[in-house]
Amino acid sequence: MIRRTGRDAERGQILLITAAAMIVLFGIAALVIDLGFSWMLHRQEQNAADPGAIAAARHLKDSLGNASWNQAAAEADACFYAQDNGFFEDDPGCNDALNVTTDLQVHSPPISGPYSGAGGHVQVIIRATHPSFFSRILTGEDPLVVNGAVAANTTGNSNTASLVALQTDCSGGSAGSINGGGEINIFPANPGDTGGYVHVNSPCGDSEDDDCTNGVGQAALSISGTLRAPSVNSVGSCTEQGSVPGLICTPAPTPPATGCVDEDSHILGDPLYGLPKPHLDAFPNGVCPDGTASTPTSTQPCRLRGNGPGACPPVDLIPTCTLTPGVYYGGFDIQGVRVRLQPGMYILAGGGIELSGGSPSLEAVAGPTGIEARIMIFSTDGPGCPSIPAQCQDDITFTANESFRAKALNAATCGLVSPQACPWSGILLWQDAEASDGDATVKLGGQASSVLAGTIYAPAAHVEITGGTDTTGCSGPVETQSCLSIQIISWTWTITGNAIVDMPYDPNEMYKPENRGLVH
Repeated sequence: MIRRTGRDAERGQILLITAAAMIVLFGIAALVIDLGFSWMLHRQEQNAADPGAIAAARHLKDSLGNASWNQAAAEADACFYAQDNGFFEDDPGCNDALNVTTDLQVHSPPISGPYSGAGGHVQVIIRATHPSFFSRILTGEDPLVVNGAVAANTTGNSNTASLVALQTDCSGGSAGSINGGGEINIFPANPGDTGGYVHVNSPCGDSEDDDCTNGVGQAALSISGTLRAPSVNSVGSCTEQGSVPGLICTPAPTPPATGCVDEDSHILGDPLYGLPKPHLDAFPNGVCPDGTASTPTSTQPCRLRGNGPGACPPVDLIPTCTLTPGVYYGGFDIQGVRVRLQPGMYILAGGGIELSGGSPSLEAVAGPTGIEARIMIFSTDGPGCPSIPAQCQDDITFTANESFRAKALNAATCGLVSPQACPWSGILLWQDAEASDGDATVKLGGQASSVLAGTIYAPAAHVEITGGTDTTGCSGPVETQSCLSIQIISWTWTITGNAIVDMPYDPNEMYKPENRGLVH
């Protein structure tokens, strides 16, 4: 008979504990190895999905920038980057991965995630398994790792506001002003459009009531007359001047007591900051009415006159100067003539626009057949500034005695400006804030009627829009309309008119920045 001592029993227990600990340690090691393989595979998939999605997104548009989609070409690009990163290398053209196992998927619009169903976006999904130890013991299968990426090639709105005052202090009075005692009506131009808001960054006034009250003193937004708008967002206060309601919510809020004013709102950053500027050397020299070319050495603006040497000929008994797109070194000096601008880009390299005399009107005129007359004006410095004073930026003042009619570049006319790339579609006027006089005033309007469309971008300047007198808004006869389908993004702004001024919010007429590259 063998007698077991207590020490032998202890040794047996230690062996059991050690064996159990070894199993746990092996399990932890296997789990760490499996997780490491999963992480490495996840990273490898991401390295393939990211460039695959970017490459596939280029097939959302054709070479002219028109909406298009080529599924086969997008799948070929995604396959290239997948195989370049070690996936599906024995599968020619990724045929099995795309059509049998669906381990490679290309979807436009995306089928999952925050961009699910969004047009102008492509989602690339890659799935793969890796040999495992721990997972196979538990489930009998190797783990599946799924990863993907979403890229965009589309356009978006610069902002849902019609009027943006960027000024963040209280200098110089109200940052946003409605003057003249007339009616300013902001409303969606198309069913389903959301926007047409007013946003004022100025902190001036008492901003605690969320109510545009009748009062005196300096305020962020001052209304003299009537402003109909979907919403007003102001860091400071909104003040009505006069006995009638200055602000009317459109549509009427529900419940009625809610109102449409948000005082003590957030500060809005410049939504177009970083927009690439037109390069002067990429555009032809402008040609003045007397036939001389405006050049980088010009010391005088183009003179537009109805009499004297180089006078513009009459059209319907009115002296009429017709200008073609290009760079005008020194800008325009206009006196007593009607001005017609053919479609395209007009760069004022200094000088701005100076008016005097009885200037009847300014209007964009039809270009090639089927092309709507649309323009863009970019005001900046010429290369001769400051040694050539005429080439230094100045005010833009075009308040015509009759009509002012101009619309921003669209897809068709932007192609006339630059067939390869034109990022300025939707911009009617841009006052360069980084030029020598970036805060130079912009005054636009027609005393009889104005029809304008597009974004007016003057981030350091004051913009004043005159709606004219005895005008009827968008619904009246053309000769009496004051129809401003515009967006103003400026340091401060004033809208003036003692009649009806309609401002339909139409995102199709305004600047839409390209949204390209990875978004998720």
